[in-house]
Amino acid sequence: MQISEDTAMLSALKDNSLNAYQYFFMKYYKPLCIKACQMIGNMEKAKEIVQQLFIEVWKTGTYRSIEHSPGGFFYQLVCQQCREIKTNEDKETERLKTQCPPCKTGPALIPQALHSHLLVTTQ
Repeated sequence: MQISEDTAMLSALKDNSLNAYQYFFMKYYKPLCIKACQMIGNMEKAKEIVQQLFIEVWKTGTYRSIEHSPGGFFYQLVCQQCREIKTNEDKETERLKTQCPPCKTGPALIPQALHSHLLVTTQ
């Protein structure tokens, strides 16, 4: 049964088992990438976010705080990370808009050649 396997792996994970961590990575990597892509609209960036998330969780030992649902734990972290990225992107877009407002003068005027007017006046 899937739930008992997750429970056993969660127990092993809390004992710093790299195999257990790999199990959860392999199980949740693709669905987490899909979720991240839905939120930010870029699959390559989504993959980077998920990979970096798993690296950080392992390095910091945050996985030790997983109580019940490893899937929910990782989904929550991915959603949080994607929201932060979107917020930062929105702030950057707004900052760029305020720095350089669009021109309000209308369409650009195209200069006309003066050559024909000069020929008329010199004759």
